[in-house]
Amino acid sequence: MIEGLYEVHLPVESIDISIPFYKKLGLELAWKDEDTAFFWIEKGKSWLGLWEGKQYKIPYHPSIRHIAFRTTYKN
Repeated sequence: MIEGLYEVHLPVESIDISIPFYKKLGLELAWKDEDTAFFWIEKGKSWLGLWEGKQYKIPYHPSIRHIAFRTTYKN
């Protein structure tokens, strides 16, 4: 069973432009370095990772853009 969102990772052209945008959406910046930023979507449970680089130009591929869910699934 899906319990909620775990993480989302997106490539962006500019961390410096992207950070204010996601802050305006109400997300809290959790961590940042030169070309990466993480925001809490739900603090302690789910986050958004932004990765600056030319990958934002590449058509969708799961190794570059992905989403993961928290689940209760057990084998």
